[in-house]
Amino acid sequence: MQVDYSKYMDKIRFWQKTIESVKDFTGTSPPSVFVGKAFYPKVFVGLLSPPQQLQDANILDSPESWYKQNVSIEQILNFRGQMIYSRFKVPTVRVETKLMDVVKEVAMSRKQVDIEVELKSKPEFKFTFNEYFAPVGNPAPLENVRLASNPSVEKKVDYIVSDTDLKTVQAVSELYKSIPISSIQKIFSVGLLGSKLERKLVPTRWSITGVDDILGKIMLANVRQYEPLEEVLLFRNEYIGNKFQILLVPGTYQFELIELYDLDKTKISVSKDYEPYWGRKTYASSTGGGFYASRLPVLEYLEKIKKSASIIIVREITPEYYAPVGVWKVREIVRGAFEKPAEKFETLEKAFSSITQKCLTKDKWKMESKLFRILKEQKTVKSFLRHGSVPQ
Repeated sequence: MQVDYSKYMDKIRFWQKTIESVKDFTGTSPPSVFVGKAFYPKVFVGLLSPPQQLQDANILDSPESWYKQNVSIEQILNFRGQMIYSRFKVPTVRVETKLMDVVKEVAMSRKQVDIEVELKSKPEFKFTFNEYFAPVGNPAPLENVRLASNPSVEKKVDYIVSDTDLKTVQAVSELYKSIPISSIQKIFSVGLLGSKLERKLVPTRWSITGVDDILGKIMLANVRQYEPLEEVLLFRNEYIGNKFQILLVPGTYQFELIELYDLDKTKISVSKDYEPYWGRKTYASSTGGGFYASRLPVLEYLEKIKKSASIIIVREITPEYYAPVGVWKVREIVRGAFEKPAEKFETLEKAFSSITQKCLTKDKWKMESKLFRILKEQKTVKSFLRHGSVPQ
Protein backbone atom coordinates (compact mmCIF):
# COMPACT_ATOMS: atom_id res chain seq x y z
CA MET A 1 0.00 0.00 0.00
CA GLN A 2 1.36 3.41 -0.97
CA VAL A 3 1.81 5.68 2.03
CA ASP A 4 1.65 9.46 1.96
CA TYR A 5 4.34 10.24 4.54
CA SER A 6 3.52 13.95 4.59
CA LYS A 7 0.16 13.21 6.18
CA TYR A 8 1.64 11.96 9.41
CA MET A 9 5.34 12.83 9.73
CA ASP A 10 4.36 16.45 10.24
CA LYS A 11 1.98 15.40 13.00
CA ILE A 12 4.86 14.19 15.18
CA ARG A 13 7.61 16.52 14.05
CA PHE A 14 7.24 18.55 17.25
CA TRP A 15 9.08 15.66 18.95
CA GLN A 16 12.15 16.11 16.73
CA LYS A 17 13.87 18.83 18.74
CA THR A 18 13.38 16.97 22.01
CA ILE A 19 14.53 13.63 20.62
CA GLU A 20 17.62 14.89 18.80
CA SER A 21 18.86 16.86 21.83
CA VAL A 22 19.01 13.79 24.09
CA LYS A 23 22.15 11.79 24.86
CA ASP A 24 21.91 10.00 28.21
CA PHE A 25 18.59 9.77 30.02
CA THR A 26 16.36 7.94 32.48
CA GLY A 27 13.11 6.91 30.85
CA THR A 28 10.15 4.60 31.31
CA SER A 29 9.79 1.70 28.89
CA PRO A 30 6.07 0.73 28.40
CA PRO A 31 7.68 -2.05 28.38
CA SER A 32 8.75 -2.20 24.75
CA VAL A 33 11.44 -4.08 22.85
CA PHE A 34 12.17 -4.42 19.16
CA VAL A 35 14.19 -6.91 17.12
CA GLY A 36 14.92 -5.94 13.52
CA LYS A 37 15.37 -8.30 10.58
CA ALA A 38 17.91 -6.36 8.50
CA PHE A 39 21.36 -7.97 8.33
CA TYR A 40 19.94 -11.29 9.62
CA PRO A 41 21.43 -13.46 11.21
CA LYS A 42 22.97 -10.43 12.93
CA VAL A 43 20.22 -8.02 13.88
CA PHE A 44 19.54 -4.81 15.74
CA VAL A 45 17.94 -5.33 19.15
CA GLY A 46 16.87 -2.64 21.55
CA LEU A 47 14.55 -0.97 24.00
CA LEU A 48 11.98 1.71 23.29
CA SER A 49 11.42 4.42 25.85
CA PRO A 50 10.66 8.13 26.04
CA PRO A 51 13.64 10.18 27.32
CA GLN A 52 11.83 10.89 30.59
CA GLN A 53 9.96 9.01 33.29
CA LEU A 54 6.19 8.80 32.81
CA GLN A 55 3.46 7.49 35.08
CA ASP A 56 1.37 6.23 32.16
CA ALA A 57 4.10 5.02 29.78
CA ASN A 58 2.31 1.69 29.30
CA ILE A 59 -0.08 3.25 26.76
CA LEU A 60 2.86 3.92 24.41
CA ASP A 61 3.01 0.24 23.44
CA SER A 62 -0.30 -1.45 24.24
CA PRO A 63 -2.23 -2.48 21.11
CA GLU A 64 -5.01 -4.15 23.07
CA SER A 65 -5.57 -0.90 25.01
CA TRP A 66 -5.41 1.20 21.85
CA TYR A 67 -8.36 -0.65 20.39
CA LYS A 68 -10.39 -0.69 23.62
CA GLN A 69 -9.86 3.05 24.08
CA ASN A 70 -10.60 3.78 20.41
CA VAL A 71 -7.24 5.51 20.01
CA SER A 72 -6.81 7.33 16.70
CA ILE A 73 -3.96 6.89 14.21
CA GLU A 74 -2.70 10.36 15.13
CA GLN A 75 -2.58 9.41 18.80
CA ILE A 76 -0.68 6.21 17.99
CA LEU A 77 1.85 8.19 15.98
CA ASN A 78 2.20 10.56 18.92
CA PHE A 79 2.80 7.64 21.30
CA ARG A 80 5.48 6.20 19.05
CA GLY A 81 7.04 9.52 18.11
CA GLN A 82 8.22 10.26 21.63
CA MET A 83 10.13 7.02 22.15
CA ILE A 84 13.83 6.45 21.47
CA TYR A 85 14.93 3.10 20.04
CA SER A 86 18.20 2.47 21.91
CA ARG A 87 19.74 -0.40 19.97
CA PHE A 88 22.78 -2.61 19.44
CA LYS A 89 23.63 -5.35 16.95
CA VAL A 90 24.01 -8.99 17.96
CA PRO A 91 23.85 -12.47 16.39
CA THR A 92 20.48 -14.19 16.75
CA VAL A 93 21.82 -17.29 18.50
CA ARG A 94 23.26 -17.75 22.02
CA VAL A 95 23.28 -14.09 22.93
CA GLU A 96 24.47 -13.60 26.50
CA THR A 97 25.52 -10.04 27.27
CA LYS A 98 24.64 -7.52 29.97
CA LEU A 99 22.75 -5.43 27.44
CA MET A 100 20.77 -8.44 26.29
CA ASP A 101 19.98 -9.41 29.88
CA VAL A 102 18.28 -6.05 30.43
CA VAL A 103 16.33 -6.35 27.17
CA LYS A 104 15.04 -9.77 28.24
CA GLU A 105 14.02 -8.56 31.69
CA VAL A 106 12.12 -5.65 30.18
CA ALA A 107 10.40 -7.93 27.65
CA MET A 108 9.18 -10.19 30.45
CA SER A 109 7.72 -7.37 32.55
CA ARG A 110 3.95 -6.97 32.69
CA LYS A 111 4.28 -3.30 33.72
CA GLN A 112 6.34 -0.34 32.66
CA VAL A 113 9.99 -0.28 33.71
CA ASP A 114 12.35 2.64 34.38
CA ILE A 115 15.71 2.36 32.60
CA GLU A 116 18.91 4.39 32.67
CA VAL A 117 20.29 4.73 29.15
CA GLU A 118 23.73 5.79 27.91
CA LEU A 119 23.94 6.38 24.17
CA LYS A 120 27.00 6.46 21.95
CA SER A 121 25.47 9.33 20.00
CA LYS A 122 22.22 11.29 19.86
CA PRO A 123 19.12 9.75 18.25
CA GLU A 124 18.11 10.43 14.67
CA PHE A 125 14.53 11.53 14.04
CA LYS A 126 13.36 8.96 11.50
CA PHE A 127 10.83 6.13 11.46
CA THR A 128 10.12 2.69 10.06
CA PHE A 129 6.49 2.19 9.10
CA ASN A 130 5.27 -1.31 8.46
CA GLU A 131 1.99 -3.22 8.29
CA TYR A 132 3.34 -5.80 10.73
CA PHE A 133 4.40 -3.71 13.72
CA ALA A 134 3.66 -0.32 15.25
CA PRO A 135 5.92 2.53 14.02
CA VAL A 136 9.47 2.35 15.36
CA GLY A 137 11.68 5.41 15.24
CA ASN A 138 14.36 7.63 16.70
CA PRO A 139 17.17 5.03 16.57
CA ALA A 140 20.35 5.57 18.54
CA PRO A 141 23.38 3.34 19.24
CA LEU A 142 23.29 1.99 22.79
CA GLU A 143 26.39 2.15 24.96
CA ASN A 144 24.93 0.91 28.24
CA VAL A 145 21.59 0.41 29.98
CA ARG A 146 20.60 -0.35 33.56
CA LEU A 147 17.31 -1.08 35.23
CA ALA A 148 16.18 1.83 37.42
CA SER A 149 13.14 -0.04 38.75
CA ASN A 150 12.32 -3.70 39.27
CA PRO A 151 10.43 -5.45 36.45
CA SER A 152 7.11 -7.03 37.47
CA VAL A 153 7.05 -10.53 35.99
CA GLU A 154 4.04 -12.86 36.02
CA LYS A 155 4.76 -16.12 37.87
CA LYS A 156 3.70 -18.14 34.82
CA VAL A 157 6.09 -16.18 32.59
CA ASP A 158 9.01 -16.62 34.99
CA TYR A 159 8.28 -20.33 35.35
CA ILE A 160 8.07 -21.03 31.61
CA VAL A 161 11.12 -18.94 30.74
CA SER A 162 13.36 -20.06 33.62
CA ASP A 163 12.18 -23.41 34.95
CA THR A 164 10.90 -25.36 31.96
CA ASP A 165 12.27 -26.64 28.68
CA LEU A 166 9.00 -26.51 26.75
CA LYS A 167 8.95 -26.40 22.97
CA THR A 168 7.91 -23.04 21.55
CA VAL A 169 4.39 -24.19 20.64
CA GLN A 170 3.77 -25.49 24.17
CA ALA A 171 5.22 -22.36 25.76
CA VAL A 172 3.10 -20.01 23.61
CA SER A 173 0.00 -22.08 24.39
CA GLU A 174 0.61 -21.84 28.13
CA LEU A 175 1.39 -18.11 28.09
CA TYR A 176 -1.79 -17.43 26.08
CA LYS A 177 -3.79 -18.45 29.17
CA SER A 178 -2.18 -15.72 31.28
CA ILE A 179 -0.91 -12.71 29.31
CA PRO A 180 -1.87 -10.61 26.23
CA ILE A 181 -0.75 -11.79 22.82
CA SER A 182 1.35 -8.65 22.35
CA SER A 183 3.33 -9.61 25.46
CA ILE A 184 3.90 -13.15 24.21
CA GLN A 185 5.23 -11.73 20.95
CA LYS A 186 7.81 -9.62 22.82
CA ILE A 187 8.99 -12.55 24.93
CA PHE A 188 9.22 -14.74 21.84
CA SER A 189 11.17 -12.13 19.87
CA VAL A 190 13.99 -11.76 22.43
CA GLY A 191 14.71 -15.48 22.46
CA LEU A 192 13.09 -16.60 25.70
CA LEU A 193 10.85 -19.39 24.38
CA GLY A 194 11.55 -22.89 23.17
CA SER A 195 14.02 -25.54 24.26
CA LYS A 196 16.85 -23.75 26.03
CA LEU A 197 19.56 -25.05 23.71
CA GLU A 198 17.60 -23.91 20.65
CA ARG A 199 16.46 -20.45 21.75
CA LYS A 200 17.31 -17.54 19.50
CA LEU A 201 16.24 -14.01 18.68
CA VAL A 202 13.26 -13.71 16.34
CA PRO A 203 12.71 -10.46 14.41
CA THR A 204 9.62 -8.68 15.77
CA ARG A 205 7.90 -8.85 12.40
CA TRP A 206 8.23 -12.66 12.42
CA SER A 207 7.35 -13.10 16.08
CA ILE A 208 4.04 -11.28 15.63
CA THR A 209 2.85 -13.54 12.83
CA GLY A 210 4.50 -16.57 14.41
CA VAL A 211 2.47 -16.29 17.61
CA ASP A 212 -0.78 -15.69 15.69
CA ASP A 213 -0.08 -18.75 13.54
CA ILE A 214 0.91 -21.01 16.44
CA LEU A 215 -2.21 -20.21 18.44
CA GLY A 216 -4.41 -20.48 15.36
CA LYS A 217 -3.14 -23.94 14.53
CA ILE A 218 -3.65 -25.12 18.12
CA MET A 219 -7.29 -24.04 18.01
CA LEU A 220 -7.84 -25.29 14.49
CA ALA A 221 -7.00 -28.83 15.57
CA ASN A 222 -10.07 -28.67 17.84
CA VAL A 223 -12.36 -26.70 15.52
CA ARG A 224 -11.99 -29.30 12.76
CA GLN A 225 -13.58 -31.87 15.09
CA TYR A 226 -16.65 -29.84 16.09
CA GLU A 227 -20.15 -30.07 14.64
CA PRO A 228 -21.07 -27.32 12.15
CA LEU A 229 -22.92 -24.16 13.09
CA GLU A 230 -26.70 -24.36 12.87
CA GLU A 231 -27.11 -21.05 11.02
CA VAL A 232 -25.34 -18.55 8.83
CA LEU A 233 -23.86 -15.72 10.88
CA LEU A 234 -22.46 -12.37 9.79
CA PHE A 235 -20.41 -10.13 12.10
CA ARG A 236 -19.22 -6.59 11.40
CA ASN A 237 -16.80 -4.14 12.95
CA GLU A 238 -14.63 -1.20 11.97
CA TYR A 239 -11.83 0.92 13.43
CA ILE A 240 -9.35 3.51 12.08
CA GLY A 241 -10.52 3.14 8.49
CA ASN A 242 -10.63 -0.66 8.46
CA LYS A 243 -14.07 -2.16 7.80
CA PHE A 244 -14.52 -5.89 8.42
CA GLN A 245 -17.33 -8.29 7.58
CA ILE A 246 -16.94 -11.85 8.85
CA LEU A 247 -19.22 -14.53 7.41
CA LEU A 248 -19.52 -17.89 9.17
CA VAL A 249 -21.24 -20.63 7.17
CA PRO A 250 -22.23 -24.06 8.57
CA GLY A 251 -19.84 -26.73 7.35
CA THR A 252 -16.28 -27.95 7.66
CA TYR A 253 -13.47 -25.47 8.21
CA GLN A 254 -12.27 -23.34 5.31
CA PHE A 255 -10.96 -19.81 5.59
CA GLU A 256 -10.47 -16.89 3.23
CA LEU A 257 -9.38 -13.29 3.72
CA ILE A 258 -10.08 -10.75 0.98
CA GLU A 259 -8.63 -7.25 1.32
CA LEU A 260 -9.75 -4.36 -0.86
CA TYR A 261 -7.90 -1.04 -0.69
CA ASP A 262 -6.97 2.13 -2.56
CA LEU A 263 -10.71 2.77 -2.52
CA ASP A 264 -10.27 6.45 -3.38
CA LYS A 265 -8.70 5.54 -6.72
CA THR A 266 -10.27 4.34 -9.94
CA LYS A 267 -8.70 0.87 -9.76
CA ILE A 268 -9.36 -1.08 -6.55
CA SER A 269 -6.39 -3.10 -5.30
CA VAL A 270 -7.02 -6.60 -3.98
CA SER A 271 -5.10 -9.05 -1.80
CA LYS A 272 -6.51 -12.48 -0.97
CA ASP A 273 -5.50 -15.81 0.54
CA TYR A 274 -7.43 -19.04 1.03
CA GLU A 275 -6.91 -21.96 3.40
CA PRO A 276 -8.58 -25.34 2.84
CA TYR A 277 -9.72 -27.80 5.49
CA TRP A 278 -6.29 -29.34 5.99
CA GLY A 279 -4.48 -26.01 6.18
CA ARG A 280 -1.94 -24.23 3.98
CA LYS A 281 1.45 -25.60 2.98
CA THR A 282 2.83 -22.17 2.13
CA TYR A 283 2.85 -18.74 3.76
CA ALA A 284 -0.15 -16.54 2.96
CA SER A 285 2.00 -14.10 1.02
CA SER A 286 -0.74 -11.95 -0.49
CA THR A 287 -2.38 -10.80 2.75
CA GLY A 288 0.64 -11.61 4.92
CA GLY A 289 0.32 -11.11 8.66
CA GLY A 290 -3.28 -10.00 8.26
CA PHE A 291 -4.25 -13.54 7.29
CA TYR A 292 -3.00 -15.05 10.55
CA ALA A 293 -4.10 -12.08 12.67
CA SER A 294 -7.68 -12.33 11.35
CA ARG A 295 -7.86 -16.12 11.44
CA LEU A 296 -6.95 -16.34 15.15
CA PRO A 297 -9.96 -14.44 16.62
CA VAL A 298 -12.36 -16.38 14.39
CA LEU A 299 -10.93 -19.63 15.72
CA GLU A 300 -11.11 -18.22 19.26
CA TYR A 301 -14.82 -17.67 18.73
CA LEU A 302 -15.44 -21.11 17.19
CA GLU A 303 -13.47 -22.74 19.99
CA LYS A 304 -15.60 -20.86 22.51
CA ILE A 305 -18.91 -22.04 21.02
CA LYS A 306 -17.53 -25.49 20.07
CA LYS A 307 -18.58 -25.27 16.40
CA SER A 308 -16.96 -25.48 12.99
CA ALA A 309 -17.62 -23.22 10.01
CA SER A 310 -16.42 -22.04 6.64
CA ILE A 311 -15.26 -18.43 6.95
CA ILE A 312 -15.04 -15.52 4.55
CA ILE A 313 -13.61 -12.23 5.82
CA VAL A 314 -13.99 -9.13 3.68
CA ARG A 315 -11.74 -6.26 4.75
CA GLU A 316 -12.06 -2.83 3.15
CA ILE A 317 -9.24 -0.38 3.86
CA THR A 318 -10.48 3.18 3.43
CA PRO A 319 -8.49 6.40 2.93
CA GLU A 320 -9.06 7.10 6.64
CA TYR A 321 -6.35 4.51 7.27
CA TYR A 322 -3.61 6.87 6.13
CA ALA A 323 -0.63 5.37 8.00
CA PRO A 324 0.32 1.76 8.76
CA VAL A 325 0.27 1.12 12.52
CA GLY A 326 0.71 -2.66 12.67
CA VAL A 327 -1.19 -5.89 12.14
CA TRP A 328 -2.51 -5.87 15.73
CA LYS A 329 -5.48 -3.80 14.54
CA VAL A 330 -6.70 -6.69 12.38
CA ARG A 331 -6.69 -9.08 15.32
CA GLU A 332 -8.44 -6.65 17.65
CA ILE A 333 -11.07 -5.49 15.14
CA VAL A 334 -12.06 -9.06 14.31
CA ARG A 335 -12.09 -9.94 18.00
CA GLY A 336 -14.29 -6.94 18.65
CA ALA A 337 -16.74 -8.05 15.96
CA PHE A 338 -17.60 -11.13 18.00
CA GLU A 339 -18.54 -8.93 20.95
CA LYS A 340 -21.40 -7.52 18.86
CA PRO A 341 -24.69 -9.22 17.88
CA ALA A 342 -24.54 -11.29 14.71
CA GLU A 343 -26.91 -11.04 11.78
CA LYS A 344 -28.55 -14.40 11.07
CA PHE A 345 -29.67 -15.65 7.67
CA GLU A 346 -31.77 -18.52 6.37
CA THR A 347 -29.94 -18.62 3.06
CA LEU A 348 -26.44 -17.94 1.86
CA GLU A 349 -27.75 -15.68 -0.90
CA LYS A 350 -29.25 -13.33 1.66
CA ALA A 351 -25.98 -13.27 3.59
CA PHE A 352 -24.00 -12.60 0.41
CA SER A 353 -26.36 -9.76 -0.49
CA SER A 354 -26.00 -8.23 2.97
CA ILE A 355 -22.22 -8.18 2.63
CA THR A 356 -22.46 -6.53 -0.78
CA GLN A 357 -24.91 -3.88 0.47
CA LYS A 358 -22.46 -2.82 3.19
CA CYS A 359 -19.38 -2.93 0.96
CA LEU A 360 -18.02 0.32 -0.42
CA THR A 361 -16.79 -1.78 -3.34
CA LYS A 362 -20.17 -3.55 -3.71
CA ASP A 363 -19.76 -7.01 -5.31
CA LYS A 364 -16.02 -6.76 -6.00
CA TRP A 365 -15.40 -9.24 -3.18
CA LYS A 366 -17.53 -11.88 -4.95
CA MET A 367 -15.46 -11.62 -8.10
CA GLU A 368 -12.28 -12.17 -6.10
CA SER A 369 -13.42 -14.85 -3.63
CA LYS A 370 -12.57 -18.50 -4.17
CA LEU A 371 -14.63 -19.59 -1.20
CA PHE A 372 -17.69 -17.70 -2.48
CA ARG A 373 -17.57 -19.84 -5.62
CA ILE A 374 -17.27 -22.99 -3.51
CA LEU A 375 -20.18 -22.06 -1.24
CA LYS A 376 -22.64 -20.39 -3.62
CA GLU A 377 -24.18 -23.69 -4.76
CA GLN A 378 -25.46 -24.26 -1.22
CA LYS A 379 -28.70 -22.29 -1.11
CA THR A 380 -29.97 -22.93 2.41
CA VAL A 381 -28.70 -23.88 5.82
CA LYS A 382 -30.58 -27.19 5.63
CA SER A 383 -28.92 -27.93 2.31
CA PHE A 384 -25.53 -27.08 3.71
CA LEU A 385 -25.99 -29.24 6.80
CA ARG A 386 -27.29 -32.11 4.68
CA HIS A 387 -24.44 -32.14 2.19
CA GLY A 388 -21.71 -30.59 4.27
CA SER A 389 -18.65 -28.97 2.75
CA VAL A 390 -16.12 -31.11 0.95
CA PRO A 391 -12.57 -30.19 2.03
CA GLN A 392 -10.90 -28.54 -0.95
